[in-house]
Amino acid sequence: MLLPIGNYHPTPTSLPQSVVRRPPRSHPFSAWRALRELLWVALLPLLGCDGFPKDPEHTLDQVRNGTLVVGYSENPPWVVKTTGTPTGPEAELVEAFARTLSARVQWRNDTEQNLFEALERRQVHVVVAGLTDQNPWKEKVAFTRPYMEVGKEKHVLASIQGENAFIVALERFLHQQEAALPPSVQP
Repeated sequence: MLLPIGNYHPTPTSLPQSVVRRPPRSHPFSAWRALRELLWVALLPLLGCDGFPKDPEHTLDQVRNGTLVVGYSENPPWVVKTTGTPTGPEAELVEAFARTLSARVQWRNDTEQNLFEALERRQVHVVVAGLTDQNPWKEKVAFTRPYMEVGKEKHVLASIQGENAFIVALERFLHQQEAALPPSVQP
């Protein structure tokens, strides 16, 4: 800043260039450039992140246009064992989900314990057995959000833990089916 001395008021043109301090000229878009560079730095790591959510074992890709392996344990009215394909609301849900993936369903009947162990070993993709969100296996396998509540029981399906794209596809399907599900099922 130039200070006046007596009646003399220095101006940048009246002083030698070596004395005059001018603020450095900034490019009119320097703030935008800085913002753009900051965004690049922030977004750069995401460029290599294609196909979220991920399925480490590619479950969704394998099931799509292929086979959905479903373990079931009879638990009327949710799943009822017949001589052929099981029946009940959960069996119908799984069949409809398979159709959205252009997949056929391969059914495997067993005890809940054996089915959950098969789910952990990734030998089945989904388990249906009239399960609720209070099942002790909820720490070891993935449970869907409750698709139906009966009294205080929240019914869920079980799936392979960590296969996030597959789980998201199943969750989206269940969300879309909410209106089609009966308001309650009497066990």
